[in-house]
Amino acid sequence: MNYIDYTDIEFLLIAGAIYLFIAATVAKIGTYRACGGIKAFIISIILTPVIGIIYALISPQKHLIKTVHYRCPNCGLEYVSKHKYCPSCAKEEKYCRLVKVSMKTY
Repeated sequence: MNYIDYTDIEFLLIAGAIYLFIAATVAKIGTYRACGGIKAFIISIILTPVIGIIYALISPQKHLIKTVHYRCPNCGLEYVSKHKYCPSCAKEEKYCRLVKVSMKTY
């Protein structure tokens, strides 16, 4: 009698999903490193996630620069220095408070 054991197929699907999840986690670690997330993900898939983690952790970190800008919700202009109200809108006697916008660049 020839039958398919579905428990083996379910086990393989679950194991494959876990493997891909771990590889995606390694890719997330790699995005903050010089190696990059895609490269870390590919190495984790082809080799193993353990090798991918080692590869990502050996790679030097990217230099993260955090900048803060202040944007006017009315006119859309951005300023580097903090103002109480938008200088451009204040000339037209509209007093709009600026919204703080944080940006991260590599």
